[in-house]
Amino acid sequence: MSPLIKSRRGFTLVEVIVTMTIMGFVVIGVVPFFLQNSRYLFTGEQKLLINADVRDFTNEMVENAREANYFTLYQSHYTRTRPDGVTVRRDADNNGSVNALDRRTAGQGGEFLVFVYYEDPFFDNRFYDGNPNNNVITSVRVNRLVGYWIAPNRNEPSKTALYVFDTNSYRATPAAASWTTPWGATFPVTLTPAVTIESLLPPATASSAQMASARLVINDISGLGPNGSYFVNFLNRSVLVRARILHGNQAKRVTNTYNFTVTPRG
Repeated sequence: MSPLIKSRRGFTLVEVIVTMTIMGFVVIGVVPFFLQNSRYLFTGEQKLLINADVRDFTNEMVENAREANYFTLYQSHYTRTRPDGVTVRRDADNNGSVNALDRRTAGQGGEFLVFVYYEDPFFDNRFYDGNPNNNVITSVRVNRLVGYWIAPNRNEPSKTALYVFDTNSYRATPAAASWTTPWGATFPVTLTPAVTIESLLPPATASSAQMASARLVINDISGLGPNGSYFVNFLNRSVLVRARILHGNQAKRVTNTYNFTVTPRG
């Protein structure tokens, strides 16, 4: 056989099998490393997003509570059955009327938190003194309401979102003396026996809870408060936020616990 023919000889079957076996072991050893590294990167990215949610939400809550005169807390924005099978409603006593007696008192939790701003600079201590007859402040001009509540995510119904409305954002101009909110209440408005905080809130309906004008604060969240609630009335003076914020997808779920206390100071 000539030298030219010998120089063109290919790999033998044994050589190919040995090479493929070695390459297989290399791949088996390297792939888990890349998969693990990918998981770490994904988890780290989602935790950064959660931390951003926590930071933004905390700053926003502090800013809104700083000038609020007091807060009201309700079991829910509207009557709904949560994923855990528990039914919650704004009309907590289910008597067909939402009033001051449906507000959550010390130690109770809820899903619908409302900060109230009015012109009287002094906090009325009767509001939460335990006497139901004193739970309605009257003759006060309310300038603004800011509400946070829980409802299914309008963009991803499988997720539970945190929404916010702010009547301040509906002013025609910054100097306007009054403005009209999407649900028809005009501010400032003087509270009377007939005009209560409850009468100034958005309708207790699913469509209102997912209204397009309401901003999504957190896209996916679950409650850790009493009976699965998200906000807790702490001593009738502060609000404790207890929740778990979620990011990622069904295959890779990343969560972090959120505990924060905010106190109206207006």
